[in-house]
Amino acid sequence: MARTLAQEIAHQMAEAGVERLFGVPGGGSSLQLIEAAEEAGIPFVLAKTETGAAIMAAVTGELSGAPGALLTGVGPGAASAVNGIAYAHLERSPVVLFCDGPASSLHQAFEQNGLYEPISKLQGRLTPETGSTLFAEGLAATLAHPRGPVQFDLTATGANTLCAAGSAGPDELTDTPQPDMAWTDLIKEAKKPVIIAGLEARTPQCSAALGRLMDRLHCPVLTTYRAKGVAPDEHPCVVGHFTGATLDGRVLHEADLILCVGFDPVEMIPGAWPYPAPVVELRAAAGASLPFATRVSLTGDLGDLLDSIPEPSTPSNWNQEEIAALKAQLADALNLTGSGHTADSVMAHLKAAAAPNTRLTVDAGAHMVSAMARWAASEPNGVLKSNGLSTMGYAVPAAIASHLHDPARPVIAVTGDGGMLMALAELATACEVASNLTVIVLNDAALSLIDLKQQNLQMATKGVRYRATDFARTAQGLGCQGFQVGPQDDLASTLAEALTVDGVSVVDVTVDPSGYRDQLAALRG
Repeated sequence: MARTLAQEIAHQMAEAGVERLFGVPGGGSSLQLIEAAEEAGIPFVLAKTETGAAIMAAVTGELSGAPGALLTGVGPGAASAVNGIAYAHLERSPVVLFCDGPASSLHQAFEQNGLYEPISKLQGRLTPETGSTLFAEGLAATLAHPRGPVQFDLTATGANTLCAAGSAGPDELTDTPQPDMAWTDLIKEAKKPVIIAGLEARTPQCSAALGRLMDRLHCPVLTTYRAKGVAPDEHPCVVGHFTGATLDGRVLHEADLILCVGFDPVEMIPGAWPYPAPVVELRAAAGASLPFATRVSLTGDLGDLLDSIPEPSTPSNWNQEEIAALKAQLADALNLTGSGHTADSVMAHLKAAAAPNTRLTVDAGAHMVSAMARWAASEPNGVLKSNGLSTMGYAVPAAIASHLHDPARPVIAVTGDGGMLMALAELATACEVASNLTVIVLNDAALSLIDLKQQNLQMATKGVRYRATDFARTAQGLGCQGFQVGPQDDLASTLAEALTVDGVSVVDVTVDPSGYRDQLAALRG
């Protein structure tokens, strides 16, 4: 059956398992793609910003395992998706971006493929002659480890022209690794190993294999922010998060071997690696090199690699009391002081009030330390946070994507006032797609993390504080239910009411930021 190029693209997306097409159309090929996608059973979600659409597409790709997809108009639409695609690039998310164009005149014209070349795995122009094959290559590229976005230009004329059929290509094949006794013996003979689990470990298979390895080694486990839940936070061996900060040293300085499982170097903040223990690195595929020396680096199926590690030769020198003490030390070091409500107290109330299977999305900002430390995840992707890019404006579009992927699962977005201002329009999107989500805004009328950096440099306070926004009233104007919680107001009862709202609720909580300085000092030194 002859298909237009837009229909062929939609057919390949459907076969690849694409769940939705997000975006802000600008005419041109956008309209043909929307129509063809709907015909193929792929609904279109109209976002309010291209950045929001890109984050929604990326998170959908992470949760589904199939490529996320979004479209933009030519010129300004294409340029406006950069932040979201940079997120997908640094967070290793499978995403396909369609940009209308290139422009037919100097009006709105720039090299769109060139713009995305540094932050995508493949770029090109889809034409009736070669588009079906090129798009099939793009689908394969975005799913190949390390995963990441691909970007294509497509004109209205090209989208509406008949083309030759293409193929989505064979499924990605991963060689089953053969156990190398040199590296397995290294782990087998270790007396005090420590495991760091990273973003590539976020598959059910790897998570299960990691659980089996924890049972064999009985050693401390640190997860990155992206890998939170890969090993359940409440498991006695899971002591906290690895970020590359000073606080990690309380665990890693005790190790005589460090096993990195699916850890990507983008997941750690810049800094020296002061730990003398040898490092064994297991990755799904070759990627950016770790910024420290490794004794062994292997690639392959992470579950198979973990299962090939035998029982230790002798019992671990770690005892459960020592591991429990480390877990308590890391948690206590991040205690946040302050009057009224703080990020710590808000998270404590949320943890007590939320349903057990609630997914949390967390924005960048000073509040993120408490949000990540105080919330317990029991499975991969139980918490979603931008880590490699650490972009603000992430939590709300990520929560929308979570709801659309799994409508039965409650979702809470935790954001600061700065992040909420950047994503405010997407509250309207959340209402339009009938999301059932709760947004918690920790409001201190400042870019608190940057404010702290400015203070630490002993500079005058400039450019980091602003007039407080009433997010409860603003949310009501966008179709949500809004709740305001002042410094001395009862938060527990308000949260209980907000969490029962059938739709989108926004809880604006005034918080005291005075404790962030000491908390960050404890984390980063």
